[in-house]
Amino acid sequence: MKRLALLSVAAISVTACGGGGGGQAATAHAGDSFCKLAQVAKDDNDELSNLDPTDPAKVKVQLSGAIDSLSALSDKAPKDIQPTTKTLLAAEEKLESLLKANDFDFAKLEASDEGKKLIDDASITKAGDDLHKYLSDKCGIATDDSTVDTTPGDTTPDATTPADGTSPGLSIDLGTGDDAINKFLDFYELGTGSKLTDEQRNCIVSNLSGKISGDDLNEAISTGKPSDAVSLALGQAFITCNVATQS
Repeated sequence: MKRLALLSVAAISVTACGGGGGGQAATAHAGDSFCKLAQVAKDDNDELSNLDPTDPAKVKVQLSGAIDSLSALSDKAPKDIQPTTKTLLAAEEKLESLLKANDFDFAKLEASDEGKKLIDDASITKAGDDLHKYLSDKCGIATDDSTVDTTPGDTTPDATTPADGTSPGLSIDLGTGDDAINKFLDFYELGTGSKLTDEQRNCIVSNLSGKISGDDLNEAISTGKPSDAVSLALGQAFITCNVATQS
């Protein structure tokens, strides 16, 4: 089951526009659609380290967003890294499933046999290390314990990550009020390939109206790092309006 992206997929849809078509690439190159998706996925998954395990609602939203962007990344992954991305995606989906089964109680998860097995799985750690190295070598995306090689020819200007760690090259004006929310949903449909019904769209707009401004959405999409308040409002709106998941 693939989670529909909340804010992260809107950001993905912007970076991925114009990159469709063609067969699966053999490897990645800095500045290509995979590397742009990788920056978004890395940012989303890095945020998981800051999760408050005592806040189930926030855990659900942020883990779902991380799975969304990792799923989109895996779909675009070149042949030489896709098995690794699939391993990590399966691990995150397993984590989500186990958390659901344990009422999103991390203590219960860690005490369960399946939870211990997942946490101790060395293959997941290796897959994470392999992906970090790949993104550093192929995309010029620095990991927490490495620096980017800036030798001429290794990176391109549009693949350079700003000093603040935000996703590069995104600048969008969605407008204001309900119009901004509707434009955001347009990007959402583009990024997921799904189509909201009028009822779902009206429900989401109604739930977000007055809670999220156009400036909030513009900043979130431009940086790829929505505030906790924006993430939570979006997650609750999508879940309330029955568009939180798709098969």
